[in-house]
Amino acid sequence: MEGTDSVWVIIRELHRAAQLQRRAAAGSPMGPVALGLLNLAAQSPVPPSYAAKELQVPPQSITRAVADLMEAGLVRRVGNAADGRSYSIELTDAGRQARADFRQQLSADFSRLLADWSQQEIDTFAGQLSRLVSALAAEAPASQGTARTANPWRQPEK
Repeated sequence: MEGTDSVWVIIRELHRAAQLQRRAAAGSPMGPVALGLLNLAAQSPVPPSYAAKELQVPPQSITRAVADLMEAGLVRRVGNAADGRSYSIELTDAGRQARADFRQQLSADFSRLLADWSQQEIDTFAGQLSRLVSALAAEAPASQGTARTANPWRQPEK
């Protein structure tokens, strides 16, 4: 497919949506790393090193988030029987409830923004967005740690 204005609009709007999502997470009392950790741990207990790689943050950010979430009673450490030095992070009942509350609020916010869309428009958009994100994920290189590079969106056009 040749690059078109519509393709560029998709690229630009996905970037803007990601920026807005990051701002919203940063404005949350928990912060973006803790929210990301809650979402990862909701799937299954997650080792801190995996969480850091998946969230693309330094390991010390995970350590800080784990401490904050443990203090709030939202996660607990689960030791690894095979390696006594390592552990995984899992949600407590309160953590599952906090995640459910966050998801409910986010869904309510999005529902309000989509109030003038038909159910068919919402379903169609959800399917197309899921298809696009799956294609992007399949093409994305595997994460190589937490190295940061210059943001290409802030580079002047040539």
